[in-house]
Amino acid sequence: MRRLPGPTPAGGCRMCPVSCERVVYPAGCIEGGCTRVYSYEQHGRMVFGCLEKVYGVEIDVQGFGALEGQKGGFGALRVVREPLPMCRTDVERTFEHRAHAACVNPDFLLSIPGAPYSVDAPPGPKTPG
Repeated sequence: MRRLPGPTPAGGCRMCPVSCERVVYPAGCIEGGCTRVYSYEQHGRMVFGCLEKVYGVEIDVQGFGALEGQKGGFGALRVVREPLPMCRTDVERTFEHRAHAACVNPDFLLSIPGAPYSVDAPPGPKTPG
């Protein structure tokens, strides 16, 4: 299996035939009272972000609140740095219809506590006997 060129960031796995992304839920940061969340006013709007830069963007508080009030909420952001133990994370597969494909890097999936995973290996050669 070929690996895509370049380094694999903390947020993704490129070794598998199904591209996987590690995501974090900013709503979990707020709900859990994470001490690594900061906020400040920028151009008359409040924004918040992660001091550890687990996700690499700052989020408009008003827009975040509006989306959290809707079905589905704000959603997840791609992880750009290794998540902290208190981060609410998950692994999203790019192509769910290919979920049966083999994962050659189970450590990536195991790095998310409680995440279901499967490792498929082709059958080995039959031995006589």
